[in-house]
Amino acid sequence: MVSRQFLRLSGFTRVDRIQMTDCVSEAINQAGAWITDFHLYSNILICINFEVSIANLDKLAISLQATGLQLSQESLEQLMPTDTAQGQEELVGTLQITFIHNEPDLLRDVPAVPG
Repeated sequence: MVSRQFLRLSGFTRVDRIQMTDCVSEAINQAGAWITDFHLYSNILICINFEVSIANLDKLAISLQATGLQLSQESLEQLMPTDTAQGQEELVGTLQITFIHNEPDLLRDVPAVPG
């Protein structure tokens, strides 16, 4: 079996984006993983970069599902432990969360650059 090098997780939620972002951040930390970066795309989507030990994949799956985030089937399959998992090996991954709501796009003023 080919070992995984990268996790690409995705999910969606109807929960408030600030509340869900906080819950997911805490879930990642509780699973023994750590957030390395994140990118916000208006109020529609967030992409969280993280690293996790292969030994903690099951903890990550449980803690993310406990937040109420609806993970895709492909994401759940990636979080299943494998027979070739080694406790010290780490994986890099991303978690993309789509927020479903009726709010308008979050617009931010871009300051003028003197020129």
